[in-house]
Amino acid sequence: MATNKIRIAFIKYGGLSAGGTEKFLQTIAANLNPDRYDVTYFYCNSSPYRGGNFVHAGTDTFRTDYMAGHGIKLVEFTVGAKDITTPLHEWRDTNFWEKFDEADFDIIQTGRAGHKEYPFNKITHTPIVDSLHLTAGVDNQRNISRVMHITKWSADKWVKAGGDEKRIVIVSHPMEISVSEATSMRENLHISPKVTVFGFHQRDADSIFSPIPLLAYKEVESDDTYFLIMGGSKLYREQATQLGIKNISFVNHSAEQKRIYSFLKTLTVYAHGRKDGEVNSTAMAEAMYFGLPIVSHYSEINNGHVECIADAGVVVGSIEAYATELRKLQNEKTYYEMRSENALKRFVENYELKGQIKRIESIYESVITNPFPYPTRRFLYSLHWTQNIRIWLKWLYLKAKFKLNGNI
Repeated sequence: MATNKIRIAFIKYGGLSAGGTEKFLQTIAANLNPDRYDVTYFYCNSSPYRGGNFVHAGTDTFRTDYMAGHGIKLVEFTVGAKDITTPLHEWRDTNFWEKFDEADFDIIQTGRAGHKEYPFNKITHTPIVDSLHLTAGVDNQRNISRVMHITKWSADKWVKAGGDEKRIVIVSHPMEISVSEATSMRENLHISPKVTVFGFHQRDADSIFSPIPLLAYKEVESDDTYFLIMGGSKLYREQATQLGIKNISFVNHSAEQKRIYSFLKTLTVYAHGRKDGEVNSTAMAEAMYFGLPIVSHYSEINNGHVECIADAGVVVGSIEAYATELRKLQNEKTYYEMRSENALKRFVENYELKGQIKRIESIYESVITNPFPYPTRRFLYSLHWTQNIRIWLKWLYLKAKFKLNGNI
């Protein structure tokens, strides 16, 4: 039966886990206009990483229920192992190609780290819309139609690494938040309403542990303060014991939104820390929804959170500066209210669901209208840079000499 709907396939390894990239894709898929988009979501469970110890989060039942509740067609495929000893991180023992045929779709939507990657290297005709959530490389494959960056910081870094700036579109996390059943944890944790509660939530991974938040908190701890962490590495617990922090609790990580929102309702300040920094954090966006000022620190790896936080908080360069900001937010009511209002405003501007979905739908419409603009440029960028530098320099020379139209 003929249809005017745009057929779009979302493809993500571990795609129904509760990670930030996965939730970004899930939220888009679930909220596209069903009268205009026919959505199929391809996902697999986690599997061993051949050549590494990283363990990707597995399929989460809360996320599965969320997608099913929005009527999304889910297609599960299997991967025996993700082979990171290969440049493309190939999937071993997979049945993906038995489940997927690119000819069935008008657009392919991805969420990845940036480098050339399996199986997208074998999807060569259908327009691909990448969303990049790390800065781990560049892929200028010819049929990558648009490249979504979730901060300008990320986009600039990608261009410097060799990415084609003509394909960039800037988006942000569309946040679907419902807090009707979420209640503060203060009563259960015996925390007085008058106490200033600092804290954050984070997945359990030693590799992203940052000692800075608790080191700074130790400098300001009193009977009127508390620190609360949801999830996080065991290293935080060990650090709290070593520092002798008294007013602190740890609650189990959860992918259930009601549980996360109850946690955030308990906080006064979102005191963030992460060794590798952030590109754009869903956790921070959720904190802004609740009007929580954010304190964070710079990273040697990713600093997209500086742009995301903006005037909703501060990003500091030292433990002393972090402690100073915690103390200021606790003791200066007018200052706290200013940061809180900025957080609420920033959420509406950058993360509110309807506005972001409308922006993303406009990108898909432009892909349908003009999937591969700048064809000559696109072809040249798709070539291996180091092997084809002479071709590219010749192109620049000809463009300047003959004043070639930029839209070629």
